[in-house]
Amino acid sequence: MNNATPPPGKSMGRLAAAVLSGSLVLVLVIWFYRPASSAEWAAWLQTLGVLAAILWSVRLQLENSRQGLRQAGQVASIFATNMHWVFRELSDACIKRSWADYAVHRRILEEILAQGREVTLQQLDGRSLAMVTSLRTIAVEALELTEGHTEAGKWAQLQVYFDRRLPSIAAWLTATGNPPESSGPTDYAGLRTSYGQLGGP
Repeated sequence: MNNATPPPGKSMGRLAAAVLSGSLVLVLVIWFYRPASSAEWAAWLQTLGVLAAILWSVRLQLENSRQGLRQAGQVASIFATNMHWVFRELSDACIKRSWADYAVHRRILEEILAQGREVTLQQLDGRSLAMVTSLRTIAVEALELTEGHTEAGKWAQLQVYFDRRLPSIAAWLTATGNPPESSGPTDYAGLRTSYGQLGGP
């Protein structure tokens, strides 16, 4: 038995349809059973005004819900794109055994995970929700795995790890209609510069 709550947009759409149907029924009733006095007309008009106000409120809420869904989807896509980019950069740092590059991009990964934790899961569709949940887990796993890594550590093993995770991240991006870009994001140019001066993860 499926007890999943319907998306906010679908629930609001159903409510709007119900209110609209009720309004049409009232109009038909008024047409066939016209009020006999001014007081009855006033009562009917007041009822129609209330229904019109409800419809307008539902319309505004539906628009806000759709906007929230779009924004949450965009943040999820940016999170996934940044994950793919930083894993590629970490893999390259392991290949070159560049401690400076590795340290900078591991700190950027921490920032990307923080970004991913800001995604509102309740506003995502099923596929994007699964993607964000999976990528959060991968990011946490990577940070835990690399926490004790040193300049003299096992670079080859880390490179294999990052290379194995890259296809999964790319697959999520493709599945949600956002195939990975070769250039990567530019949001973290400032972080790369500032963290590069610190010299340690």
